[in-house]
Amino acid sequence: MAVVDQAANPKKSLETFLSYFQRRRRLIVITAPDEQNHMYSEQRDEYLEQVCDMALRKISIISIFGSLTNSTMKIEHYQTEQDKPLRGLPDSDLINQDLITAFRKHFGMIYNDFNMLLTDFDMEVKQRYEVPIVMQAVFDYIDTLSTRIKEMEQQRKLAVMCKKEDKSRSLEDFLSRFRWRRRLFVISTPNDEEWAYQQQLHVINSQACNLGLRHISVLKITGKTLDDMSGVLELYPINGSVSVDREDLSASLVQDIRNYFQISHEYFSMLLVGKDGNVKSWYPSPMWSMSIIYELVDSMQLRRQEMAIQQSLGMRCPDDDYSHHDGYHEGYHRGYGY
Repeated sequence: MAVVDQAANPKKSLETFLSYFQRRRRLIVITAPDEQNHMYSEQRDEYLEQVCDMALRKISIISIFGSLTNSTMKIEHYQTEQDKPLRGLPDSDLINQDLITAFRKHFGMIYNDFNMLLTDFDMEVKQRYEVPIVMQAVFDYIDTLSTRIKEMEQQRKLAVMCKKEDKSRSLEDFLSRFRWRRRLFVISTPNDEEWAYQQQLHVINSQACNLGLRHISVLKITGKTLDDMSGVLELYPINGSVSVDREDLSASLVQDIRNYFQISHEYFSMLLVGKDGNVKSWYPSPMWSMSIIYELVDSMQLRRQEMAIQQSLGMRCPDDDYSHHDGYHEGYHRGYGY
């Protein structure tokens, strides 16, 4: 009789469903019109490369597809080897229209567009996202939660951690490292002693915090022939720290990058690549102020989501970290959003 009552009562069914996760799992809930939705695909590709980090943070992902009256649900649990295996939910829950409708209503989620949210163990919504977001930003927020701080202490004691990824040097693997994670600011010059190149280096030297907060990595590539080509990738922490990690790139990879983005090796040029992998702006001459680039990035939809999260965490740069300078600058902009 209890089973019948529960099936006939969506609210009771929802409470039972949520109790399965409560105090055990954090939820990332994603809704989209279908699995082919491009924003969902982008977010899925992003989180599937972060399996270990999601397991450390006890994340389960619930994806809901379809219309209000014809929806399906998919549940993915990410666990470490030390976690107790989770018991399975009834398959009937995944197609229970009343349950899915009640679930969507409970979390205030739309059905006809991409939408994503994060909960803690208490099943309360902590963050909402309207566009795909780099998972590291989600992890940074989770790591500020009191429940997570206790976990981290325990995991440190048990030496539970994710192995550092082995970075491949092929063009495809190089570019995939940035897709939906970081923006890329490329500076190319035929000669590292060229005046324009040196001027640009001078401008960005004190910009670690602002570059990091905007998830911008800087790629410096020099040389005209394969014999003298070289590249250095600078990765800035996204928490605004002024430290920087540097990686040397091979001449063949530098050549591949130039060919891919159609960058001439004959003269100085710069370009900004968004998180979607598309070129957002070209710059044929040095920028006397990085504020031009920052304003472009800050106008992007995904960046506004990032700023909201950073503001909630109190992450910011000193007011004098960059300023608006008068001077010559010229750029060709195309494409906004990421």
